[in-house]
Amino acid sequence: MDRQARDRLRLLYLDGYTVADPSAGAPSSDAIGYGITASTAIREGLCALGFDVVRPRIDPAPGGSGGAVGRLAWILSTYRGVLDALVEDPPDAVFCFHAFAAFPVEIRRMLLDLDRPVPLVGYTHGSHWDPTDTFRTEAYPGMELADLANLHVLDRVLLVSQYMRTTLRETIGAFAPAVAEHVDRHAAVVGLPLDTARIDAARIDTARIDTARIEAARVDARRTERRPTHPTVVFNHAPVSSKNPDLFARVMSRVLPRSDVAVLVTREFAPEQPGGEAIADLAKRFPEQVVLGHDLPLDEYFAALWDADLQVSTATHESLGVSTLEAMYTGNCCILPRLGSYPEICGDHPDVLYEWGEQGLEERLRHFLAHPDHRRAVARELQRRAARYSPSAVVGQIAEQLVDVAGRRPRC
Repeated sequence: MDRQARDRLRLLYLDGYTVADPSAGAPSSDAIGYGITASTAIREGLCALGFDVVRPRIDPAPGGSGGAVGRLAWILSTYRGVLDALVEDPPDAVFCFHAFAAFPVEIRRMLLDLDRPVPLVGYTHGSHWDPTDTFRTEAYPGMELADLANLHVLDRVLLVSQYMRTTLRETIGAFAPAVAEHVDRHAAVVGLPLDTARIDAARIDTARIDTARIEAARVDARRTERRPTHPTVVFNHAPVSSKNPDLFARVMSRVLPRSDVAVLVTREFAPEQPGGEAIADLAKRFPEQVVLGHDLPLDEYFAALWDADLQVSTATHESLGVSTLEAMYTGNCCILPRLGSYPEICGDHPDVLYEWGEQGLEERLRHFLAHPDHRRAVARELQRRAARYSPSAVVGQIAEQLVDVAGRRPRC
């Protein structure tokens, strides 16, 4: 091995499961969104800071299968790849981008069996121990102790927000105070980086949205022109119950008849999913105003954000709000419930936050539609605030945590 390379702090980096083509079957936002963008920004940023970032060898899913089978096959292959890396050339630290993908508990067991004193660092992007995170309890019921064990074995738990730290401290503390104290003592709030290079690249050509795909969805492709004359409202949440898409659809059904405004729903909403019927009905009632993106590919998604004016959230669960931060960065005025991490990421902006519910959302939305100068001023304020989640700002904090647990600095 090249000695200069080995003298650098070696990091075995474990990505989450991702899919480049959303149509192949993407069970969660991390698979088609921040698992690609934020993870790429972290890897590239750490390399630029002098870390030797390596990833385990992972076999492709059998038969190219997607969906749940592909994800599970990928997780099994990750464990095999981690074992090979630990045996062949042990790293100075292991970094888990998502602590509920390949379980840190299993990696800790490998390290113990192999007698490898390698520190484990990992993110939690949502938890059974956040009572508002209904996705975890609905998709993985009864696994709250597995979730907790994965946090407990990490030498450093990376958190995306102070809200998340406070929530874990309180809920785990009510169950097991000593465990809560242990997790909190090993936790650090570092945020999550936006892939600003990719977002900025989409601004160069904001006509990238595939109009043929939108026409196939039976919506008005003219809504994707470079700068529409009317404002566009973006709803870029996933089809899960804690994001409350039905509430958004109800409010928009009252706003659209009286406003010259377009709506872009970026994610796919199947009929059986939360909000599926309501979103489909909204598009059917207002075909000239509602665009269904059907899980827009990332570059088209970012281009659409640059072209939009407002982003709306109706979420009751948000440990950070990556989709909102992306909208902030691309110059949108965001309308957010006073819940979760939203006050934290928008600086408790009084004009942005509303008391969760139809009345508060509708009032804020109508106000910003009627006052475009105020809308643009707030958008500029939020855009400046989004810079706190640039790769240079966040990856530097991650690097400090890695240096602390590994005991030495990377060699550039």
